[in-house]
Amino acid sequence: TKVVNLRAEVTKTVTGAVFKKPLTYTGTVLCMKPTLAVLRLDNAGDPKKQDYEAYICNGKAVYAYNGSAKTITEFELPKAGAGVDNLMLDFLAGMKAQDVKERFDITLFKEDANYIYLDILPRYGKDQREFKHLRLALYGPGAATATVAYLPAQVYMLKPNDDKEEWKFGNPQVDLPGVEAKHFQYVDVKEFTKQKAPPVGAAPAGGAAPGGPAVPAGGMVRPGGKP
Repeated sequence: TKVVNLRAEVTKTVTGAVFKKPLTYTGTVLCMKPTLAVLRLDNAGDPKKQDYEAYICNGKAVYAYNGSAKTITEFELPKAGAGVDNLMLDFLAGMKAQDVKERFDITLFKEDANYIYLDILPRYGKDQREFKHLRLALYGPGAATATVAYLPAQVYMLKPNDDKEEWKFGNPQVDLPGVEAKHFQYVDVKEFTKQKAPPVGAAPAGGAAPGGPAVPAGGMVRPGGKP
């Protein structure tokens, strides 16, 4: 609750249920309270960096960038308490602890010196369309991880079609100086088609995960890849 902003390096690995060939994306995420975020993930096997997914949340809307399709899709965030049939948008709009407990069955899987593992199962149909099972590892309050205690370290997600997603959040940094709302504003990209999302309840094209352009240690990176 004391953290104002958070930056982390991200690795996302997707393993299809049919071909079982993992596809890895890497990037960084920057978040700031109350509802600001940017994330960009590039296909680690694409030297041209044209296959990427990126998101910006400026507190009013989420802009989803699809590098392969060259599209930018705008999702308006619902007003507080409105709720939508999309888990990512619900979280960005602000979910209270009581709402989380009502929507999900959460149990402690195990604890060790550095991590706390939670098993999360969706109760409602709208969340069951997002995932079947999620295991969340949080950094623990021990001496080695006390400065980032209870921040996400790793997420394992089993999708409804039995695809698997694994997210790793490394080198977390909290309350970085100089982070301002201007770093979370919409960025246009030439040759990309901008479009409005369908009515609330729709997911981003291709089922991409939430995010926005990356924020490496050297500064901001535009969604199109140009500093």
